Amino acid sequence: MKYIFGLVCICSVLFSSCTLETPEDPSNKNEVEIQDYIKLKNLTLTKSLQTGLYYQTPSPSDKVKPKIVGELVTFHYKMSLLDGKIIDSTSRTKNINRSLVWGVNTSQSLFSLPLSLLNEGESGLFLIPSALAFGSSQLGDVPAFSVIVLELTIDAIRDEAAQIALIQKTYNIENPEKTSSGLLFKKLVTNPTGAAVSADAPVLVNYTGRLSYSYVHSDVSGAFVYNPIFGSGTLGTPTVPFVLSQNNLIPGFTEALKKMRAGEKAAVIIPYSLGYGTAGNSAIPGYSTLYFEISVIAP
Repeated sequence: MKYIFGLVCICSVLFSSCTLETPEDPSNKNEVEIQDYIKLKNLTLTKSLQTGLYYQTPSPSDKVKPKIVGELVTFHYKMSLLDGKIIDSTSRTKNINRSLVWGVNTSQSLFSLPLSLLNEGESGLFLIPSALAFGSSQLGDVPAFSVIVLELTIDAIRDEAAQIALIQKTYNIENPEKTSSGLLFKKLVTNPTGAAVSADAPVLVNYTGRLSYSYVHSDVSGAFVYNPIFGSGTLGTPTVPFVLSQNNLIPGFTEALKKMRAGEKAAVIIPYSLGYGTAGNSAIPGYSTLYFEISVIAP
């Protein structure tokens, strides 16, 4: 399978690819190509007068439930050119899908308009003019000013509670403690005699952090992988241990550490309000529910 996930986030400059009407105007050329394709395939599609997107969906637009900022939309798709050449796809047989946090950079995603026209469980066919796709850029096997054919199915739309439930099911976290802040915490390995983690106690901390969904990204070796891990490592070294009061961690991670002792391991589910909030960071989208496995080691 070939991935171009990083190519489907559209820079705003691509939306201004045609400002003057000329005989070679890409929008006119795209319209002719789309009409020829519709006739060849004997399709019946609706054209959005606002965007120029052509679509075929089960529900009229006024019957599509609006998506809420922060919801996780998980979907499968096949993306191809008008000549039938597949340029990107997910895979049901390999259980490789794609997820998008709604309202977080979705204005620059090729998938946003098509997703907005589907309910959970629905499938649609979309013809996307180049101005809404890759514009004047030639990306991989996609020539400049290409119309994109997108077949799309929404598998699930999950709010934060549903994402937390999915994490619990995926990692078999039964009956975790829920603190007053909303943190979910469960010790996987206990050590009642270990030293409690305090603000100024030196310790070593091993951790692995995951999102509630898998995605394609490069690992530490530079190889592309598909998994939910956004980070892992060790806080502190044997010679320079980690001291909680001297580090600025996300609130949920700090709260979890304060509940642990040296020699213990815990599973921790952190709501976005105790994580990276609505803004996120360069690696983690805003509104992301986080799952950590944390081990505390005496220095």
